[in-house]
Amino acid sequence: MLQLYIQEVLFKQRVCVVPQLGTFSVQHFPAHYNSQTQTLTPPREQVMFTQQWQDDGSCVEWIALKENLVPAVAQRKFEKYLEELKEGLKSGTPLVLPGIGQLQGDFAGNIHFHAEELPVEKASLDITPIHRPENKTDNKPGAYTPPPTPVPAIEPIMTEEVEDTLEAVTEESGFKWWWAAIPIAAVIIGVGIWLYLSNTPGSGEAAPVVNTDSIAKQHVADSLKQVAIADSIAAANTIQTYYAVINPHKDSSEAVKEQKKQAKWGRTLVIYKRDSLFRTAVELHVLPADTTPHLDTIRREFKRSDIYLEH
Repeated sequence: MLQLYIQEVLFKQRVCVVPQLGTFSVQHFPAHYNSQTQTLTPPREQVMFTQQWQDDGSCVEWIALKENLVPAVAQRKFEKYLEELKEGLKSGTPLVLPGIGQLQGDFAGNIHFHAEELPVEKASLDITPIHRPENKTDNKPGAYTPPPTPVPAIEPIMTEEVEDTLEAVTEESGFKWWWAAIPIAAVIIGVGIWLYLSNTPGSGEAAPVVNTDSIAKQHVADSLKQVAIADSIAAANTIQTYYAVINPHKDSSEAVKEQKKQAKWGRTLVIYKRDSLFRTAVELHVLPADTTPHLDTIRREFKRSDIYLEH
């Protein structure tokens, strides 16, 4: 009977309390994209169990309704069912809950829960095909393209007057070139003599030694710095998942209680475990640059300034 109670109530209310045994709850884990490994973890539903419980009378009320009993008789029936369940766990026989998991006790009286991964319906993603415009130019393989027709060169008409002018310009140009070449040659010869004397052993200071290893290391450091900058820019332009933490709880039942309380006010909270604490939080899918305005909005909505973000 308690197995039937857990199966029926858990998937309707997502929380099921069995007094003197523990609390079951269904936790939703959203999809998460890891930009470093480039892997996408799909969303999943998982049942969680804790030996902490707070009796709200729902279990006895459910037994009374199912078996048409008065509350006092239903309470005795519940104690009988619970005693049978605990005796089975003490013997080491696992209690299988189809579609949920199984409970198994140990010699110290602790109860261990092994959950089954619940199936989640995957949402379809519509992809619109890209239609490229057709190229009107015939670029089929093997198509013959005639070469361009060469334009014949136009030769100038040489007259006696033009020929005399060209000879005068050539003579004048050659005469000026020699006068300009003499000082240039002198400068080149002087620089060559200075370089020869400066590189001769014993004629001045030796040329500095270039440390090629330090130059190579500097190039590698510059390359790594550019890669890091590119990665940070890509991460800043990618939508990521953040959690605006409302309250941390030591017990999952307290977190589930707060989740149900906020749901009555139209607020959706998720529960996740980190550092042995169960956190209730508002899930955000935003760009890293947009986290501050979203956090301010949540703080104003909850009228609290101690709400913080986790990634």
